[in-house]
Amino acid sequence: MIAIRKPRPPIPTRTIAALLAAFAVLPVAGLDPPDAFAGRYEVVQCDRANRGFADAEFDRVNGGDYGFLYRCEEDEDGNSLQIRPITGSQRGRHGRISWQAPPGSRIVAVSAEARLRNDAGHVARLSFLDDAGAEAGRIATGREDAAGFAAYGRALGDGGRAGFAATLACEQTRGCPASDRAKAWLRSVRLTVDDRALPVPAAIGSLSGPGWHRGPGTLGAAASDRGSGVRRLSVTVNGVAMPPSRTVPCDVIASSALVRRLRPCPPDYSAQASADTTARPFVDGANELRVCAFDYGRDAAPGCSTRTVHVDNSPPALAFAAAEDHADPELIRARVLDRHSGVVTASISYRPLAGGAWRELPSRIVGGELQARVDSAAEPPGPYVFRATATDAAGNHAFSTSRADGSPMVVHFPLRARTRLLAAVGGRERAEIPYGGRPRFEAVLRGEDGEPVDGADLELVERFAPGSSLEPVGRTLTTDGRGRISARLTRGPSRTVAVRYEGSRRYLGSTAEPVAVAVRGSARLDPLPPEVRAGRRVLFRGSIGAYGAAMPKGKLVELQARGGGLRRFRTVGHAFRTDGRGRWRLRYRFDRFYAEPVRFRFRLRVSRERRWPYLAPALSPARTLVVRPRR
Repeated sequence: MIAIRKPRPPIPTRTIAALLAAFAVLPVAGLDPPDAFAGRYEVVQCDRANRGFADAEFDRVNGGDYGFLYRCEEDEDGNSLQIRPITGSQRGRHGRISWQAPPGSRIVAVSAEARLRNDAGHVARLSFLDDAGAEAGRIATGREDAAGFAAYGRALGDGGRAGFAATLACEQTRGCPASDRAKAWLRSVRLTVDDRALPVPAAIGSLSGPGWHRGPGTLGAAASDRGSGVRRLSVTVNGVAMPPSRTVPCDVIASSALVRRLRPCPPDYSAQASADTTARPFVDGANELRVCAFDYGRDAAPGCSTRTVHVDNSPPALAFAAAEDHADPELIRARVLDRHSGVVTASISYRPLAGGAWRELPSRIVGGELQARVDSAAEPPGPYVFRATATDAAGNHAFSTSRADGSPMVVHFPLRARTRLLAAVGGRERAEIPYGGRPRFEAVLRGEDGEPVDGADLELVERFAPGSSLEPVGRTLTTDGRGRISARLTRGPSRTVAVRYEGSRRYLGSTAEPVAVAVRGSARLDPLPPEVRAGRRVLFRGSIGAYGAAMPKGKLVELQARGGGLRRFRTVGHAFRTDGRGRWRLRYRFDRFYAEPVRFRFRLRVSRERRWPYLAPALSPARTLVVRPRR
């Protein structure tokens, strides 16, 4: 009975890109150059060694002209794949059984047993095929007379062909009638295939990723082969074989190197295994990871990929400096070193030696040294312990509370030396000076050991008394080799003079006791005429010292007189005010009833008044005036 079988579709082949996507493969690094070809192998189908014929393709031009029989399973003389005419056929129609080499491969030799008989215009042939499926070299042609199975074979030395086929075709111009004699029967098909496409391998697993690695991880390999498939995976680290190296199961005929399929091995394969980077053959630093994939065949050259795996299982080394810098004791320093992946984060913290929470300090690495600055004056005095921590790029963590000599990193706050600042005017902390005076201000800065602190900047500020119109006056003075400064104060009202040392990286700041400078007031009475007749007027005028005083309504003053029976100075009339600039004038008429000359002494008195920035009362020098009787 003749059975009709649809043509078998070609076996799908994944592309390398699809393989990489399927296994999440990272970009291939260091792909090794290919050899001339990967390997040669022999496929057996429809044979006692392999009854199967899974790669055979069955096709015909017209479905009703030729039929196929599949009798490879039978153990008799007629067991074979068979093509027979079913009906008559037009010229050019055929039935064909063919085998196509996998992509990147070529059939370089064929051997088979066949019964080929021509009859009634039907012609049987064995041929090589090109990539388009056209005949590209004839192996055998049938004869008109009956014959049994015969062995046929052909080896090619020109690189091979894409396929092999047995064909029964109508080649008679007027067509071919039905025939029960014409046939093309085929069995014991042996195809020698050259696989010229190298496998494409890639490293997978966590350890093949970028960056630095530590501790346990996974090593893996993924490979794709367009030809015979992936036969073996080899994974080595620094030349030592590692799991998941393995031989991949393939469709191989037992106890032989023959295979059942044109692609006997999986086209895509991947495997992973656990690996510990703390164990040999891994070392800290660069490790060569080499992944190779082999396809099936004799003398198969592998496709290999090489990449570098960076390993660091050693934590950073940390140690505080043996001592603090005398010139900058609040700069805390620790040597930090990581020979492989490098330090990515590091910090210094501290806490009281008695316990408590660690207090993190802003830290930075400068030239291999971890540095942080602590404000020891902001904490209560006492012992404090410091801790340095560091993490490298691989994730190794380290901390230390010891100095380079092994002693604990414990210091006593404050770290900077205390200072003392003394100030005076004329050797005193309280001074009184005349109006308009500019006394010399002096200060000295010493350390807690009594030694002078030279080259220190001191901030001097003069703040004037309430009622002054002057803003504070500030300046910066630098101590000399004896730790001293000396400066003339500005002209103006009473004031408080303060001097302050901000401190340095070596010394704590300090402030001197403020120096009070009181400025005596000033009053002036202009010269008077020597004498005046009774009943006449006299113009009194003068001024007061008002530099730097705010007097929007003037200053309250008194004209005083003594004489003519007055034993003490008495105010003439009432107190009055100067103008805004401190000047004044007053007209006074003497009585007419003087019987004899009277001698008077006059003066100006600057009265006490709230928010007056000068010492008061202030008195002018006295002026003499004689009042004579009228004639």
